[in-house]
Amino acid sequence: MAVFKGIIPPVLTTFDSSGKVDDKCYLNLIDFLSQKVHGLFVCGTYGSGPLMSVEERKHVTELAVEGAKGRVPVIAHIGGTSPDDIFELAKHAKEAGAMAVATVVPFYFSYSQADIVRFFTKLVEISSLPVFIYNNPKTTGVTIDIDTLKKLQAVGLYGIKDSSFDLLYFYAVKHNMDIDKFCYITGTEAFIVPAVPLGAKAAICGLANALPEPVVELYNETSAANYARALELQVRVNELRDVQHYAQSIPAIHAMLKMRGIHSGYPRMPYSPVDDSIYIKMEKTLIDKKAL
Repeated sequence: MAVFKGIIPPVLTTFDSSGKVDDKCYLNLIDFLSQKVHGLFVCGTYGSGPLMSVEERKHVTELAVEGAKGRVPVIAHIGGTSPDDIFELAKHAKEAGAMAVATVVPFYFSYSQADIVRFFTKLVEISSLPVFIYNNPKTTGVTIDIDTLKKLQAVGLYGIKDSSFDLLYFYAVKHNMDIDKFCYITGTEAFIVPAVPLGAKAAICGLANALPEPVVELYNETSAANYARALELQVRVNELRDVQHYAQSIPAIHAMLKMRGIHSGYPRMPYSPVDDSIYIKMEKTLIDKKAL
């Protein structure tokens, strides 16, 4: 499990002004991040995976692996509404060179926990890569029960990416699962302290797309048990995260990358770039906080 650790940004997918994937722009972003972080999570929420076709997602996964050049592992998010599409993307991820796959419960419909066990058991069977279940109640309307995790761990589920933003859920995973043998990854930078000291292997952090340095420093100091410094950095990272939320998360990260001189293209429709007035406010705040 050591390969999946540290700070893993959910990489933005870069689109051109007509809405097509901008390959050159994406490879530049992958190169920038691969020099700074511990892994890449592609085609997830920030990566606009649910807004892309199966073929586009395959292409983006291939680009990510190509651009990473073995420097960091790539986790491919394969979630969608169609189980057949998910299984197809799982097989492709292995062919493309990804190191693991992750998926939410197929969304739109409401599923029972038994349905979730049935689906992920099948996915584990057909995937030759480690499988992460992606707990994202906000987008799926479903929280993965701890008993469900136990059943799935027994059939080979590798770990969880948890975007519940609920520390009590993390504690339940820690106290009910063998967390040394089940890879827990938190889906936010907001509580690297205390999650990492208590057993979280990694954090998949939207902010790390644009400002990886303070988030990585936070992880490193936390891992080294330098808690006085780590707590200072946690406050700083949370303040920077607040600036991101001056706008919608995906357009905001595009804007923050632009402020750093890194072209990240455009968010895909129906999103649009951050309004000029908000952009100016974000930039001024980040300058004041010495983040730019």
